[in-house]
Amino acid sequence: MTPAPARSPLTDTVISFRLPEELIQQRVHQIHQDVLAHSRHIREADFTAIHPRDLHYLFGAYDERFFAGFCQRALDGRKIRFRLSPRMSKAGGKTARFTTRTGEVSYEIAVASSMLFDGFGKRDRRISVCGLECQNRLEALQRIFEHEMVHLIEQLCWDSSDCAAARFQDIAKRFFLHRAHTHDLVTRRERAAEWGIRLGSWVTFEFEGRRLKGRVNRITKRATVLVEGAEGQQYSDGLRYKTYYVPIARMEPVAEHQSR
Repeated sequence: MTPAPARSPLTDTVISFRLPEELIQQRVHQIHQDVLAHSRHIREADFTAIHPRDLHYLFGAYDERFFAGFCQRALDGRKIRFRLSPRMSKAGGKTARFTTRTGEVSYEIAVASSMLFDGFGKRDRRISVCGLECQNRLEALQRIFEHEMVHLIEQLCWDSSDCAAARFQDIAKRFFLHRAHTHDLVTRRERAAEWGIRLGSWVTFEFEGRRLKGRVNRITKRATVLVEGAEGQQYSDGLRYKTYYVPIARMEPVAEHQSR
């Protein structure tokens, strides 16, 4: 019989981890305070600036306080990169593994910075991430990063990760008290709806000194607006449209009876 391969220290830590809820909350809060004390950019809980170095700091802080430094050891010299993404408009974060043609493996954790900055205004609704209500941007950032840490850990220990699966949710609950694997951050689509702009809405906007009118076809960081024109691409309705990418704040909705 072939003996089973020895488990890594990180895997043993993940499987055996048990802490009272109060101690987990204390560790998470201490990381919160440490970020405010040490970051050059995050100077308040509802921060207005952030740098990829802040994500690197969070990685080290969570690895030390929850995983005894075994995440860094499990990387075994493989690189991990941290990135802020202003373009991500649905997922709060993303963890990826890359393999080069020569077999070199590296990892990346990305956080949707635009979604953090789009929320937590004085008149905004309440926000929850991973089933936990967040009072400020830093709390939301921590919940997102905790979620991505679990993705990384699963990849390091088991080569695959699925946040909808039982193993992921068990780890997230035991380590970070997460109650869900989804977020309820303010999206660009939601923010656009507050301006009366939705998919299919008619809008007007200024472009190179001209006032144009078109229909909203997509909403991400900016809105994709289709404007009818002979030089445009032909669509299934037989008409030709030119595509414009317009910031939401630069558009005005047009009443349906004025759309034609």
